[in-house]
Amino acid sequence: MTEFEAATIAFQNASLWAMYVQAGIAGLVGLAQCALIAYGLRLMRAGNDDRQRQADLAEKRHEENMLALQQQGEALRQQGKALETLIERTAQR
Repeated sequence: MTEFEAATIAFQNASLWAMYVQAGIAGLVGLAQCALIAYGLRLMRAGNDDRQRQADLAEKRHEENMLALQQQGEALRQQGKALETLIERTAQR
């Protein structure tokens, strides 16, 4: 085997080794990307759940406020009727 043939075989072995290293690095980068995407999706889901909880609480507060307004409106109507009755009773005839 000549020096050139030996050098060619050594170069091929080194190239093969470099190819495996590059493939391994590419695999690690791919896994890191997948992990980052999964983490981002998890954060998005948590944010969405939090917004949904806030929307549910806002809806509940709205319903409570509307009920309170209805009760106040009824109380004002009763107060108005009571005042009308009082005015009728005390009005001079």
